[in-house]
This record gives sequence, structure tokens and C-alpha cells, in this order.
Amino acid sequence: MKSSVKQKLVRGYFLILAAIFCFTCATAVAAEDFYAGKVITLIVGVPGGSGGDVAARTVAKGLQEKIPGNPNIIVKNLEGAGGFNALNFIYEKADPDGLTLYYGNWGGIKALEGKKQIRFKPEDFEVIGSGANNRWTIYRTDINGKKINSLDDLKKAKPLILGGRAARNINDLVGNLALKILGVDFTYVPGYRGMAKIAPAIYSSEVHCAHTASGGFMRFFQETTEKGETQMLYYHPFFDLDGNQVKVQEDVNFPNNPPSLLDLYKQAYGKEPSGKYWDTYVWLRSNIHNVSPAMIAPPETPEDLVTILRDSLDATMNDTTFREQWRKQFDAVMYWNPADISV
Repeated sequence: MKSSVKQKLVRGYFLILAAIFCFTCATAVAAEDFYAGKVITLIVGVPGGSGGDVAARTVAKGLQEKIPGNPNIIVKNLEGAGGFNALNFIYEKADPDGLTLYYGNWGGIKALEGKKQIRFKPEDFEVIGSGANNRWTIYRTDINGKKINSLDDLKKAKPLILGGRAARNINDLVGNLALKILGVDFTYVPGYRGMAKIAPAIYSSEVHCAHTASGGFMRFFQETTEKGETQMLYYHPFFDLDGNQVKVQEDVNFPNNPPSLLDLYKQAYGKEPSGKYWDTYVWLRSNIHNVSPAMIAPPETPEDLVTILRDSLDATMNDTTFREQWRKQFDAVMYWNPADISV
């Protein structure tokens, strides 16, 4: 009798294990098949046609081919409040079902400040991945009737008006710091909703310069730069953990070969930059600017779907064909961070 009971218990134990195993396998298979026939909405916090919008659509096309099941990915523009309307939407209203994602800058500075319009907590998001686009400051080569060919010319251009998005927008914050480091006096005019709005203002001399990433440059300023109507002042360098400049890789082709901010400063002043502006610049460039743009999912998105999305996005960004297409489109290759160091 006791033996019979024991046999039943052992048999029951193995049946439970088998059931758990089958359930686990079924869940894994279901997760792999989850995206087949589905539609993913990728929210972008900039206007349609802007550099960030073009980049998001390029990523969406590549990602669609890498996600198991090849779901359709549509891009929806939800601009406003410097991109925070989109982030608030992802945090508050988007379903955590793996079908709504965000791509773009993630507003780390304002989140740290606790601004009222920030209703999200960055640490609650599910991070799919992040990267760093090449970024520059672009300026007109004729300002107030004077020809501008150098940093000295730009420092003498008065008034110099810079068009931007918002004072704490990371692109503008880092770019404005760079100009302060270089000793350029300028009047900053925020409120432009992305490069699609800033570019026409530069064309018409409403503003004279702005900060742009590779997508914005290729979309709006490649032709004017080739004609000599606009020019890059410098590019933002990357830094290692010790704060030393990392040289640009060979697969990046900067139009007109501008120097890095560090090299331009040394050329102009014959010494290394230092002080609070420089220290702040290096910190922001390394810790905030270097993880923008980011792709994120709403809080509590299932872990198995997050894993699929992370693996698929990493595969996209490391795909040789995709990287070559990106380089041809934006004249540079995005520096991509693995998901575990993206925030």
C-alpha cells in the first residue's frame, strides 16, 4: 500500500514537471510567433519629414525584417513639448503589449530636474536599445551681409541667432555648451519643432545656425553645404571612460572634414579646454547624448517580448547591409549600444 502511494506521488511529480516543461515550451513558441500578422506602432516625438522622423522610419524598415514573424511597423508622429508628449503617452496610455514603442531622444535632463511636464520615470521604461548619431553645428556662410569662413568670423557675427527646439533639449543643450566653450556669443531662439522647422528658418536667414544630427544634415543641408551656402563648424566627439576623445571610425565620412570640438578649440586657443562648461559637456556627451536616440517600450511590457525586440534591434543595427544603407543615407554610421548599457 505504501509502495503504491509512493509510486503515485512520483508519477504525479513527473507529470507536473512534464506539464511545466510543455507550458514553458508552448510559451516560448508563442512568443516567437507572437508578432506574425501583427502591427507595431512606433511613436516619434518630432514632425514628419524631420531628421529624427527619417531615421525612425529607416530603423522601422530594418527592424521589421528582423523581428520573428515580420510584423508591419508604422510610424506615428506625436510632436509637442520637445518630444515629451510622446514619452508621456508611452508611459501613461500605451498598452504594455509589445505593439507600441517609442524611438528618439528620451529627455533625461528634464526627468532629472523633475519638471512638471515630465510625467514619466525613465527607469520604469523597458529599454530596447540606444545609440548615438553623429552631430554637428551647422551655420550659414553669409550672416548679416558678411562672409563666414572660420570660427573667428562666427565670433564676430553680431547678432548671431541660433534656432533650437527647447533649452533643455539634449541636442541644443550640448550644442549650446559647445559654442560657449568656443567663446561664440549668440542669441538662442527656441520653439522650433524639429529640423523640419529650423531648416527653412536658416534658409531664409530668420536664424543663422543650429545643431543637427546626421539625419537632419542629409535631409536639409547636404545640398546647401555642397554649394557653400552652409558649413559645419565642428562635430561632437565621443569620449572613453577616462574622458579622452575617441577618434572617429573610418566608416564615417564628414562633409568638408570639420574638426572635432576638442580639436577646433586646440587650434583656436593652443591648449586643451577645461572648466565647468567643458566638464559638463563631456559628462552630458558621454552619459546622456550617447544614449540618444533610444527605443523604449511601456513599463511592464512582458519580458519575453522585450527580449525578442532587443535581439531583433541589435541584429538590425549590426546587420552589414543595414549599416551600409544607413551610411549611404546619412553619410555616417550610428554608434549602437548593447541593450545592457543603453541607460
